Order: sequence, then structure tokens, then C-alpha cells
Amino acid sequence: IDIATARTETYARPGALPEAKPGLLANDLFRRDFTVNAMAVELFSGRWGQLIDLYDGLKDLKAGLIRILHDNSFIDDATRIWRAIRYEQRLDFVIEPATLRLLKRDIPRLDTISGDRIRHELELALKESAPEKVLRRASDLRVLAKINPRLKGNDWLSERFQAAREYTRPDSPPVPLYLSLLAYPLLAHDIEDMIAFLHLPKTEAQVLQETAELKSVIKLLDKLKLKRSEIFRLLTGYAAAALETNLIAADPPAVRKHIRLFLTKLRYVKSAITGEDLIKLGVPPGPQIKQILQKVLNARLDGKVRSRKGEEELASSWILSCTRHGGC
Repeated sequence: IDIATARTETYARPGALPEAKPGLLANDLFRRDFTVNAMAVELFSGRWGQLIDLYDGLKDLKAGLIRILHDNSFIDDATRIWRAIRYEQRLDFVIEPATLRLLKRDIPRLDTISGDRIRHELELALKESAPEKVLRRASDLRVLAKINPRLKGNDWLSERFQAAREYTRPDSPPVPLYLSLLAYPLLAHDIEDMIAFLHLPKTEAQVLQETAELKSVIKLLDKLKLKRSEIFRLLTGYAAAALETNLIAADPPAVRKHIRLFLTKLRYVKSAITGEDLIKLGVPPGPQIKQILQKVLNARLDGKVRSRKGEEELASSWILSCTRHGGC
């Protein structure tokens, strides 16, 4: 429960965070985003539960309308543009015609909002049950383009978001997965611009960057027959969210098959022997330790060995061969 006195707000400039000071209830309700947010109920015992609706919020609620309270609402705080779209799509409401006209007029005011605040609104949109609806509407209104002109809310994105929900069911897709799917069609420099504008945290930025890097690996994965060790070599080291993005977004069936195999099985494969075991077998410390361990792992990935004993025998045969030929 958040308890606060009634407040009124003033904005030093468009897009600035408001300065609040004590005020009347009418002032407090008038500072809300939309009429459907601007209702209250009496708490005094004599009038307990009576609706206080100074701005016809109940009427708009029943009619399914999103309406701002004054003509400068989007000028004062352009993040309301994102909230208007989000509520409209979540509730299957309609942005009231005069409000929509003012929303379109004030889209340039989004330039007065910091990237951090825009990121917050975008993340809230991506947490909706069907974020593709919000992004399609934002795209149609040219609101999404204020983040990056090449971002699109279209059929392709809707299909990929639905596929993401199937992939993560029964959980909802995490925001970084949705975000990287949204950015998937962008070129690398567009992604860097988007990361900088939104001030994305390091982990989310890394997912977007690695998703773009993986797109160049796709053509190498688009082969029906690849050794498991080759798949492992191509995909190891990338963030799971970047791999999942390409699994959902990539078109070639062979690519999706290989990424799924890596995510479900190959990334968990480990060799049983260690560098210390190789030293005990007679391998001197040095780079050849890493080379032999990689060979052993490849052999296990490809099914050539299935036990610790098999790994040791294979490593011993390589060591013997190297010794006979004066080193590897």
C-alpha cells in the first residue's frame, strides 16, 4: 500500500520529470495519464466507497476509450504516448479520436525523453501478454521508429513472438529474448545505435550483439550433415538468449535443427579427463594439453568414445603417435 497526500505537478520543461507539491484532490486526479486513471473512492465512513469521478473516467471505461485529460498531456510527458498504446492494446480499447490526433501531433516530443525512460516503456510493452500488438500499433503510428527507423512491428515479428511463447511455455519469454527478436532484422550498426540510445545494460547489449554475430554463422549451419563437433565449435561461447533468438528467427530447417541440438544436448557435453590426467599420462605442460583435450571432447561429441576409459585410451594413442613422430 502506497499512502500519499494529494499532489499537484508542474513541469519545468516538456519531457522533464514533474515537480510535485501538496494540492487538492481535483489537482491530483487531473495529473493522471488518462481519464480511466483519474477516479477515486471516498474513505470517510459517511461516504465510504462512493466514486469520485471528476473527469468522466467511468464513462470512458464503459465505452472502452483511452482519453487524455488536457491538450498538453503528451507535451508534458511524451511517455504517455507509449502508455496510451499499451493500455489500448492490452484492454482492447480505442484511443479516443481527439487524443489520437494529439498523440500524432506530439510524437516528435518523444525526442525530449531520455533513452532510459523510453527503455522502461519498451520493457513494459514487452512484458504484456501479447507485446506484438503493442509494437504493431506503435509501428503503424511511427512511434517505434523513434527508437530506430528500421524497427518494424509486422507479421514476421508477430509470428516470431508467438513462436517464442511456444518455446518458453509455460513461462513467458524473458525481455532480452523479445528484444533481440525485435532487433533481429537490423544491421550491426543499427543495433549499436539502438543499444546506445536505450542505454541497454551490458548483458542485454551482449545478447543483441551476439545475435547479430550468429547471423553470419547461419550459412555454415545450413547443411544437412554436420559433425556434432563442428556444430559445437560454431556455437559454443554464445549467450543462450542469442542462440534461442536465432533458433526462433532463422528460416532454414537445418539451422534450427542444429541450434536446437546444441541447446538441448551438445552444450552440456564434457570430457571426463583433465589436463592433470594428461600430465600423468606423460604429456608435458604446454599448449598441446589444450589441443589434446579438444580432440578428446570432439571424439566424445561425435560418439567415438563414450567413457572415461575410452578417452584415456584415445589420448594415450595420440600421445604415443606424437612421441614416435617427434612431437605433435
